[in-house]
Amino acid sequence: MLLTTSVILIALGLSLGLFYIVTRYMSLRTEFERVSSEVDALTQQKAELLQGLERQQFLGRFVRELPLLTEQLHSRVKARRIPGILLQVVIRSLEPRQAVVLLRRRRVESEPERAGRLTAAAVHPTTSPIKPGFQINIGDGELGFVAETQLTMTREDFERETSLNRQKIKGTDLPGFKPDMAAPMVFDENTVGVIAISGSPYQGSVAKKAMWLIAQIGAVAMHNVAAYSEMKITADMDGLTRIYNKRHLVRVLGEKIYQAQKQLTNLSVFLFDIDNFKNYNDVNGHVAGDKLLKELASMVKDNLREESIFGRFGGEEFLVILPGSSNTEALRVAEKLRTLIAQHDFPFAAKQPLGVLSISGGVATYPGDALDSTSLLQTADEALYAAKHQGRNRVLPPQTKYICESRPPSGQFPVPQDLRPAAPSKSQPAVMTETPSLAPPQNLRYDRTIISTRIPIPDEEP
Repeated sequence: MLLTTSVILIALGLSLGLFYIVTRYMSLRTEFERVSSEVDALTQQKAELLQGLERQQFLGRFVRELPLLTEQLHSRVKARRIPGILLQVVIRSLEPRQAVVLLRRRRVESEPERAGRLTAAAVHPTTSPIKPGFQINIGDGELGFVAETQLTMTREDFERETSLNRQKIKGTDLPGFKPDMAAPMVFDENTVGVIAISGSPYQGSVAKKAMWLIAQIGAVAMHNVAAYSEMKITADMDGLTRIYNKRHLVRVLGEKIYQAQKQLTNLSVFLFDIDNFKNYNDVNGHVAGDKLLKELASMVKDNLREESIFGRFGGEEFLVILPGSSNTEALRVAEKLRTLIAQHDFPFAAKQPLGVLSISGGVATYPGDALDSTSLLQTADEALYAAKHQGRNRVLPPQTKYICESRPPSGQFPVPQDLRPAAPSKSQPAVMTETPSLAPPQNLRYDRTIISTRIPIPDEEP
């Protein structure tokens, strides 16, 4: 009996001890879970605080960059500098390992498919396997998909696309580049380009919106530069022939003469017009005349050096500016153009009075013939009209200027009526009496060599 009681007491003690242990374990477990939950909450709060701090730092950098970006892009910057400016803003704001700015190519009549491609205009880093000029097709790959859909997309957005679209955009567009974020540059519903980054620590919605904003600012800047260039080109171009107009030619001629003065070089001009152009219009109609002007302008433009400036000076008159060319070189160029035009099979050329479509022109050179643009053009114009008077279809150099206002066709130097000697008698030969010196007109230079054999000249110039 005593043994049974002892066993019961021992079992009861063990049970109480076990109960205490279990109760204590549960209490400690609950406490541990509470502490773990608090630690997790604190960790989450820390992460959120760090994320908020990073977001604040990112926003601070972006807010500082934004005014600089808009100032740079709206200060009449050239189009080729815009991709580099955008790239630098993206690098400073989003800190990517890789970044690229692609621009849509302009459409040209000879190659209309160009407008369906994007070309890399600015790349980071410089050691990237992507090289400026690398092209992708709009609609192909992830960047082509962004350009086609005009959607700003992150890596998660690419992964959430439908299986059909994922198959379409599978792979990478550029060598060694997998975009984490890409934003289209869109203006007036037209895709201008794409900005893409990879390896940026900023992947949230704020970074995505920042990329979108940078891309849109870039698109507006590209449009403004293109519109300004187009407006400037339109103002300087002749509407019919699409070559430079008189306004542009006069301005450029003044600039080129100034450069020639500083560099001590020659500059020549070739002024010409179409022979009997009125007859061409009267016989064939003004529509045919307009077509002739366009065809001739295109032909001359294709046969000039790149540094030459060519334009329509007015009506059927054209001007070629030849920087660095001497009078001999300019005459060679002018004669080449005259021959090409006379030999070309223009429509209705056989109906012209000369049997061909021809030109007459004059050449003048700085500084030998004139020292300013107005005098240079006037000298070339005088040579042009001399070519007309001598039968057309020819090119002439400047005519020699004498002290008198004009030289008669006979080539004899005119003597004023009151200075002529009396008519000689049969018994007495004619003798030139001494005459006072003549003051030259203000617009002509005094040339002792040319006139010394015609009238007496004092030892000292007046």
